[in-house]
Amino acid sequence: MSDLPITRLARQNPFLLVMVLSVTLVVAKAIAAGLGMEANFATMGNDDITRLVMVRDWIAGQGWYDTTQYRMAPPDGVLVHWSRYIDAGIAAIILPLSLFLPMETAEQIAATVWPTLILIVTLLVMGFGTRRLFGAVAACFAVLFTVLWPLTADVHARAGNLDHHNIQLLMMIILAMAAVWPTRPIAAGVVGGLAAAFSLSTGLEALLFIVGAGVVIFVRGVFGQTAKAARLLISFCSALFFGSVLLWLGLTAPNAWGQPVCDQLGASVLSLVAAAAVGSVLPFAVYRWISGPVMHIASTVIITAIGIALAWPLLGSCIEGPYGSLSPELQEMISSQITEAKPALVYVQAHSAAAFVFTLPVVTAMIAGFALWRVKARQGDWPKAQSTALGWLLILGVMGIGMMFNQMRTVIMVASIVPIIGGVVMAVLLQAYLDTRGPMTAVTMFAIAIAIASPALYLRPFEAFIASDNGSSRKALNDCRQYDGLTALNAIPPARILSPGNLGPALLWATHHSALSGLYHRSPSAMYHAMAPWRMDEAEFMSVVQGSNATHLLLCRGRGFPGAYATDLSHGDTTADWLRPVAVDGEHLMLFEILR
Repeated sequence: MSDLPITRLARQNPFLLVMVLSVTLVVAKAIAAGLGMEANFATMGNDDITRLVMVRDWIAGQGWYDTTQYRMAPPDGVLVHWSRYIDAGIAAIILPLSLFLPMETAEQIAATVWPTLILIVTLLVMGFGTRRLFGAVAACFAVLFTVLWPLTADVHARAGNLDHHNIQLLMMIILAMAAVWPTRPIAAGVVGGLAAAFSLSTGLEALLFIVGAGVVIFVRGVFGQTAKAARLLISFCSALFFGSVLLWLGLTAPNAWGQPVCDQLGASVLSLVAAAAVGSVLPFAVYRWISGPVMHIASTVIITAIGIALAWPLLGSCIEGPYGSLSPELQEMISSQITEAKPALVYVQAHSAAAFVFTLPVVTAMIAGFALWRVKARQGDWPKAQSTALGWLLILGVMGIGMMFNQMRTVIMVASIVPIIGGVVMAVLLQAYLDTRGPMTAVTMFAIAIAIASPALYLRPFEAFIASDNGSSRKALNDCRQYDGLTALNAIPPARILSPGNLGPALLWATHHSALSGLYHRSPSAMYHAMAPWRMDEAEFMSVVQGSNATHLLLCRGRGFPGAYATDLSHGDTTADWLRPVAVDGEHLMLFEILR
């Protein structure tokens, strides 16, 4: 009796089988989600929705360098600091489809295809990179962890995710592998540097990860004292700087080249990259006069400090971060109300279930990885290249965990290496089990696999005691962002609508109205209207709403707010003689005309 093709493949090339099955799973999930994309897209994240609106406007004729969303916070609009390179990738899917499909259908197909393609490329990079570094078995587990862990497989990678975090994750995986690559230092440095540059061109969320990877490459060069390590550092710094400059020139209008900006790739970030690159590379050029690693590091610190001092007119304004131009009141609201901006400890208190799913794989992989690294270092029975690579990846992980204590969203930095480390651990445990058939080894292997791939399983016995994100207020928000209810608002003439921030982008996508509210810090006005009124008492609320240029007020029926008055208004428990109810189809939205 002959073997089935799948059994032959499993025996002869398990890595290929795992890759094929993982890609098949990704495509199947995308098709299932894509079939309902039109009805569900408005419930995606604000950045996903705004990105599609920006792409739509660009296709309609808005300039490449003009990234202002004019229908948000009119008449000035909101300057959105995102990369047109991502817009171009999404538009490259929409435009051909629009030749024979309605534009709305082409948009929804692109919203499904774009993140799916990125996730497939991520799986390929994760799989083939891990196989080169640690072997085929480790690569199989790394791919499985990537496709099963909700943070890497769903949060930023499911159909409809058009923000740039999936691109950031992919670039960080490439950079992490380049930083520990054992051969071809020039190629590794160039690939890593270009990945870091492209990451910066899409957003600065990975800046600290890039710094951490740069430190790893620098330390390898200083303490390795080999031509290979020096070539890796020099090629990385060169590719990072020149790649960043070229990408910046493609994104920035010539009249804005000298403008210092702190929330995107610009003159400020370029000056920082230049200082670090020169400080890292120059001591290698004069190594004959520098004795030992200590002098080398000291020279780098001094040269970099001089470079930063020279660039201080561009860098000084960025010390307070991207929110420095906002009022203290708005900064406090951002840190306390915007989920992704909360420090890890604060996030855990409010969203314990999600925090557990995000962090248990990180903690498990890091502890198991350190234990494995120590054991192998003592036994000395592991190839030096693999032991060194795992050690550097663990150091990157420690840096990432430290960043999480500042903002929970930086967990995506650690997510770039958790599947790799987990894959290495599982490969070693599997080999140990096959050698000994020890029951404790089997139990340990399954416990770690579940903790990384499906951490929610460990939550099941404790669900009743853990804070969840599925409260009535969240359900009310999702209900009122349904497509049919939003499009019903098109029955009234174009209006300027003031609403909570999570409704603003959905309004732009589904209706012909303008939105006064949006959670984008480049517009203090949009940010203020998105967050401040909903915690005020009646008199303050009326003053802000009537003082704006809004024509209408929109609420989600039954939603809770930080302020009692807005909550009562959304529940129908209070009325206001300065608001005239406007009848709209659908039970989840409450629309009022503002009377002055």
